[in-house]
Amino acid sequence: MNLYLKLKIWMGKNPGTVNSSKRFVAYLVDWFVGALFMTFPLCMIWMSQKHDLEAMSEINLWMIQDGISTQMALVCALLAFACAIFYYVIIPWKIYPGQTLGKRMMGFKIVKMDGSKLGLGTLIIREVLGIMILEGAFYNISGLLRDALSILTHLNFTGILMYVGLAFSIVSAALCMLTASHRMIHDYLAKTSVDLCTNNK
Repeated sequence: MNLYLKLKIWMGKNPGTVNSSKRFVAYLVDWFVGALFMTFPLCMIWMSQKHDLEAMSEINLWMIQDGISTQMALVCALLAFACAIFYYVIIPWKIYPGQTLGKRMMGFKIVKMDGSKLGLGTLIIREVLGIMILEGAFYNISGLLRDALSILTHLNFTGILMYVGLAFSIVSAALCMLTASHRMIHDYLAKTSVDLCTNNK
């Protein structure tokens, strides 16, 4: 049995109960709601300093750096990251176990492959390392983190890391669509999958 066939069998074992279209709809909901959480501190700081409501629709760290200060842009990055952690990690850890709002809306949840309880460490590996950093094209917070790194180091990480993240995101999406397990790179990293819920209580 060749390596490709072994890899295909390994990736496809434990067939998933949630298809890729459900995951995609949940992603769209989480992309939008997560962006609202992330941009909230940027908008509040911009309004408190500049009182410019029109510019808030285009708010980003570069704009805050140019309009206020580099230090404030980095503070905004930390606050935005904290808000993203709350949405993508704390909510599925403590509020709706295994679920962001998108997953809850679509009726599925994150579970551990071995059946053990989903913990904080697993969610950090899955959501922060897997999605926000490695698969850097999936959520808005990834772009903000790249911008913050560029501002902090005075080096252009924005473009380079965006293309790396996009490559990982394409591979991850392909795994979701083409394998029976529908697991993505962040699922393999955290040893998780997604399962349909019997109820949302």
